[in-house]
Amino acid sequence: MRFGMGWNAVRIASAMVAVALGASACGSEQPVAAAALPPEPVIDLSTLDVGNHPTAPREYGTVKNMQQAKIIEAERMANFIPLTSEIDPRFKFGHKVSLNSRVFFDPKHSNLGDAIKLDKFAEVAPDFVTGFASGGTTDQEIQGIDLMNVVMVFPDEQKAAEMAVALELSDRSYNDQNVPVEIPKYPAAKAHWVPTTQSIGSWFATGKLVIYSWVYDYLRIAAEVVDQNELLTLVQKSLDVVVPAMAKFTPTPVDQLMNLQMDIDGVLGRTLPRIDEELNTNPPGVYTGLAGLHFSASPGTSRPEWEAAGVDRYAQDQARVYRARDRAAALRLFEQQAQLNKTVRSAAAPKNLPQAKCWEYVGKDKWVIRFYCAVSYDRYTALVSSQQLLDAQQRISAQYALLTTAK
Repeated sequence: MRFGMGWNAVRIASAMVAVALGASACGSEQPVAAAALPPEPVIDLSTLDVGNHPTAPREYGTVKNMQQAKIIEAERMANFIPLTSEIDPRFKFGHKVSLNSRVFFDPKHSNLGDAIKLDKFAEVAPDFVTGFASGGTTDQEIQGIDLMNVVMVFPDEQKAAEMAVALELSDRSYNDQNVPVEIPKYPAAKAHWVPTTQSIGSWFATGKLVIYSWVYDYLRIAAEVVDQNELLTLVQKSLDVVVPAMAKFTPTPVDQLMNLQMDIDGVLGRTLPRIDEELNTNPPGVYTGLAGLHFSASPGTSRPEWEAAGVDRYAQDQARVYRARDRAAALRLFEQQAQLNKTVRSAAAPKNLPQAKCWEYVGKDKWVIRFYCAVSYDRYTALVSSQQLLDAQQRISAQYALLTTAK
């Protein structure tokens, strides 16, 4: 287990999500009645400034290579992984490390190294297929407790059982202060901690999966206070929720991975594709139900709003697209995107797209993306961000065109 966090490298993506989605638990209490809605505005798409961004929906079909296959398999699995707020309501904020890289298909290029020692991961676990990290924290200012669950897929149950042992040993060997410890309700779990540090890592095999659970308590560590029972209780509580949830997920046989479909219901196809990587640390993907909350800065408080809106699909690429129950619910989500305050002020809407909204972050945090724009059409709400207002306006204009021309 490693200790110490290099936070600046991950704050940009985290802050972007915080500004863009942090207000999603606010807004009017009553949904807009469908009968009261005015008709969709008629927009001449030829008059929109879309820059170099595409405006035609895409059809993805099956994956094109094994890397794509592993990404899609990780995204499929994410639909079954519980949010940390479901494990314990205290963990209502998104965990910044795992927000930066939740899809975990190549250990050599993962940002999970602060929680797992990955230097020898490929060597120790050559049969690793893919994984997904779900994390949460009790405090956005890194003054609480972090909880992360990384679920990893292996070809079969024997490999998973072997890798839980091997990976824990490799991780434990990184620090000569690490001491093995047993999780009372899960004697098969392999875990360790440093007796002077309020943190623990646990590896548990279930079926073809290995669940890595990690707890890091900033306040107790700063106060030099340790409580092993508290750590064991939290890991056990986490496994009590995650293990039965993952039993509902059926991993794709390795020899069938290349048959996976990249899109669900064409939602990714109507999501603005990225033309550069910028801060898009997670690969493009589409998720079912509430799994998109894995990427939210405040999943615990956002969930009731998503449920009220009937969000059943979430896609992210250059834009974030939410499919709601109906047009009224989508408009409700749209209105919740920008809650103005002393650090967020209104910005100009795109030319010839007055129903879109844009806003600007004017706070002092240099890591936060400056401009955001959102728009709604039919059942869909979309959100984009950029460091330049014109670029954000062009992106949301192109995204609007995608939504209106998709079948």
